[in-house]
Amino acid sequence: MDDIDIVHMQSCLELAGNAAGRTSPNPMVGSLIVDATGKVVGSGFHEKAGTAHAEVHAIKEAGDAARGGTLYVNLEPCCHHGRTPPCSEAVIASGVKRVVIGMGDPNPKVAGGGIKQLNDAGIETRVGVLEEECQWLNRFFVKRIKTGLPWVCLKLATTLDGRIADRHGNSRWITGAEARAYVHQLRNEYDAVMVGAQTAIKDDPQLNVRDIRGSRDPVRVIVDSNLKLDPAMKVFQKTTGGKTIVFCSEKSAGDNKVFLDTEIVAVKSTAAGLDLQLVLRGLLERGVQSVLCEGGSRLAGSLLELGLVDEVQWLIAPKIISDANSIPAVANVAEVLLTQAFNLRQMKVSTLGCDILVQGLVEPRT
Repeated sequence: MDDIDIVHMQSCLELAGNAAGRTSPNPMVGSLIVDATGKVVGSGFHEKAGTAHAEVHAIKEAGDAARGGTLYVNLEPCCHHGRTPPCSEAVIASGVKRVVIGMGDPNPKVAGGGIKQLNDAGIETRVGVLEEECQWLNRFFVKRIKTGLPWVCLKLATTLDGRIADRHGNSRWITGAEARAYVHQLRNEYDAVMVGAQTAIKDDPQLNVRDIRGSRDPVRVIVDSNLKLDPAMKVFQKTTGGKTIVFCSEKSAGDNKVFLDTEIVAVKSTAAGLDLQLVLRGLLERGVQSVLCEGGSRLAGSLLELGLVDEVQWLIAPKIISDANSIPAVANVAEVLLTQAFNLRQMKVSTLGCDILVQGLVEPRT
């Protein structure tokens, strides 16, 4: 692999990242074209579902300069008709002689078909440049395609002794301003932000994005088995954020409460509460392929116990509550032994102001 391929693929990833949180249910894709002399003559990225794909933007900008050049793209060009024509046909028509691809497309509608079309047209292809980075960028899309479930990230903000609130439920503010700003950036990049009913009732949050230029609000999701929420809460006010969805039990769905601009979705219950896998599938059906869960402790514990959490973003403040009756970050009623603890892999540890951020992927229990 030539080093220059890595350099240009990194540029594709950076271009693709410009549309973080904007392309669902499509992946994030960036593309550029380098002419025969090594000069970048075209670039672009997929801005949102239903609009032109990255390769089309790059080809249009390059024009005739694309002929004989190399096209770079972080995901295999599509080869099927969706809301837009196949990118593979546009690439072939552009006259490039070489295409460098970060990763194959896991979508069965593509899955090597785009690469085959390019090869059949006499275009040289190279696949797998910065593949790990490309897979990570589009982990939401890959999870949806492979499992039929959205990617779930559990975000928690705790004290050093693992508490999210004192015994009275007070949680403002455990972390500092830098950490809170980081959470708003996460909301800006995820399709939905989800909380449990108790957290919503106690905190009355807006669950929107604030103080980020060009931001957009995620779908607001509340898991409320018994439909205890007050229609006057901030999440039900259209002016405070994005669309609101409440998941409740089938038994509670007939409640006469009126929630303005809110979708109430009834799902089956289990002994432990709502069937959270059905909740996640319901979100996917509504175009949500990434979920940022912000607690509370019972919802966090249930998602972990069911193996539905993919990633953890854990903010830790240099504070100790030192009260056995304060509220833990994760709570389950079932007995869990140390040997059954969840482990994190691909961990990263950093600081945000005075707070510590621990990031990692959740390993399935053995």
